Amino acid sequence: MKFLLLFCSLFVCLVLTAQQGRMDLGKESKVDSVIATVNGEPITLLDVILESGQDEARLAAMFTGERLYAETAKVRKTIVDDLVIRKLIYEKYKAKPFDIQPQHVEDMVDSLALSMGDGTRESLERKAKAYGSNMDEIRKKARERIAVDVLLMQNCDRRVFITPREVYEAYQKQPEKWTRPPTVDLQLILIRRGTGNPKETADNIASMLRNADERIFARIAVENSEGPNASKGGHVGKIEMNKLRPEFLAVLKNAGENDIKGPVETPEGFYFIRVNGISKERKLPFDKVSKEIHDSLRRAALEKKRNEYKAQLLSEAVVRYFF
Repeated sequence: MKFLLLFCSLFVCLVLTAQQGRMDLGKESKVDSVIATVNGEPITLLDVILESGQDEARLAAMFTGERLYAETAKVRKTIVDDLVIRKLIYEKYKAKPFDIQPQHVEDMVDSLALSMGDGTRESLERKAKAYGSNMDEIRKKARERIAVDVLLMQNCDRRVFITPREVYEAYQKQPEKWTRPPTVDLQLILIRRGTGNPKETADNIASMLRNADERIFARIAVENSEGPNASKGGHVGKIEMNKLRPEFLAVLKNAGENDIKGPVETPEGFYFIRVNGISKERKLPFDKVSKEIHDSLRRAALEKKRNEYKAQLLSEAVVRYFF
């Protein structure tokens, strides 16, 4: 009889939700609103908010109005999809439960407290009450999270192995990814068009820059340049050679350290360029990047394995959305 009453209550709730129209996930709604069901098990707005609290707080600091609603809806939709999968995995746990230590549950509650607000149990409890829930419900959700994480590890993560050979082959397959292009460290002086006689000014500065070292070039840049970082002696730092603008690349192709090139005519005026340093192209050694490659391959393999597992679960489930 208890089960029948529960089923009837859920059915009425779903009918009412459907009659009210499609829910706008980005706007305020009753936190006990059912927004999806998984094999008859409801997912409520409260379930979503418990997951999205931290992200929604960040969005509120970035957007307002309709944009805030739209971005919030995106976050909540992603979380609803994730909750659907978690419900399906939790069904596997309920069919074959295993022991979960109380301390692990409490640790997960602390994690929820961090994601929901200031990190304290008191704050979490206040928010739970505001949403019509309580700490017992929070602990149930914490237990569910742990069970799902364990089953994901058992069914997906433990089946992913990346061999040293795979790592080395990936290193050899993409040599350009592990090669750092040549860079050049520059100082610039710009004499802009539209102020006096820029060509005459550029010619005068050219004579001042003969054999100028970094310090002298910087002083002349501070006094005369209208270009980037003039107040800092025209220093613009290291730039990859292949990212230089064409006019600069043309004169720097065969330049050496401490060379000064210019005046270089451009649409905005005349540049003088000092080469403070040049770094040649270098290939990163395998032992320096092997861990990065291993981690990247493992992430891709885990995502593939989890997506396959999720697809299998969804193929056997009945999922309904109410938004």
